[in-house]
Amino acid sequence: MAMSNETANLTERDSSNFFLRFVKYFIPWKGDGRSEIMRKVVFMASIVLFSMSIDQLSDYLGASREEQKSYIQEVVVKYEPKFDSEVSFDVNKGGDDYDAADPEAAGQKLSLQDWAKPLLKRNEDVVGWIKIPGFTDYSGEEYINFPVVKGKNNKEYLYKNLDGEYYESGSIFADAYSNINENGQTDNLTIFGHHMGYVGTSFTHLSEYEQGVDFLKKYPIIEFNSIYESGRRYAIVSCFIINTEAKDDGGDVWEYVGCRDFNDDDNKFEDWYDQITKRSWYTNDIKCTAEDKYITLSTCSKLLSDLRWVVIAKKLTADDNVDHIINSYKERPDKDIYFPKYWRDLYGNNKIYKGWEY
Repeated sequence: MAMSNETANLTERDSSNFFLRFVKYFIPWKGDGRSEIMRKVVFMASIVLFSMSIDQLSDYLGASREEQKSYIQEVVVKYEPKFDSEVSFDVNKGGDDYDAADPEAAGQKLSLQDWAKPLLKRNEDVVGWIKIPGFTDYSGEEYINFPVVKGKNNKEYLYKNLDGEYYESGSIFADAYSNINENGQTDNLTIFGHHMGYVGTSFTHLSEYEQGVDFLKKYPIIEFNSIYESGRRYAIVSCFIINTEAKDDGGDVWEYVGCRDFNDDDNKFEDWYDQITKRSWYTNDIKCTAEDKYITLSTCSKLLSDLRWVVIAKKLTADDNVDHIINSYKERPDKDIYFPKYWRDLYGNNKIYKGWEY
């Protein structure tokens, strides 16, 4: 009697196959009560709405990606400078004519270059052009091949294109508090660009320098020309991850963007060089001095919010041999690299690469 009382309220087990039971659970079925039918209808409607949302999101991301890329492609096709024929000294051979080839090195006034004039008509904030030669997608288009602008502050071009219109990828822009004029440029010029993840525009593909020394050896040279230069190239000196908030490194933050000119006690070349060396993921034999010019490329890290991935390169002189530089690049042991505490807490004292989307 006791057992029959315990089992009196149990329903008979559904002996149908699993698929049928699964279908009956989600789809209104003969014998369902009103509340059960309502539950199933709401569930089915939710599935339909979710599917439509995913489809629309996919269309949006695809359209956004293509729209972002098509805008900059139009700019590149129309304005991209062709510098190869204008290089007046061979960095692999050196030579006594270097000062004549580089007026800034000789302390001479610089002249506005012809290639820059059409760009300046479109936007007077243009200050140069940057490119990583040979670093291309499947169609042969360079991933990093952009005009560089300089705004009134370092937020002006975060989400504006060359024409001043809203543009999610933003522009590639130089530090607003640096100098670029007929007298030359700041000793260390920082150039910013977004990391756009899936979209792949702007400075997204700089993250590929995280993958190892073989990639660095393949693409060691960055072309950067201010509007007063042609045919100038820079060799990568250092690549590293860095925090911008003191809380992410035990209360410490190194203001790498503020190191513009090595001419005062606050920005000594030796201190700057020590910082970029101890943080670098790679080593090399590049000779660097306070008299050289440098560019610092800065983009967000998708691996950890508030961190930046930074690539620093030195302007080549007649004394630099590119083949020697490439052969000198070596992987630096993880234990010898300085990582912010925020990074160490998650990844340990280790280099990490998860793909360019990150």
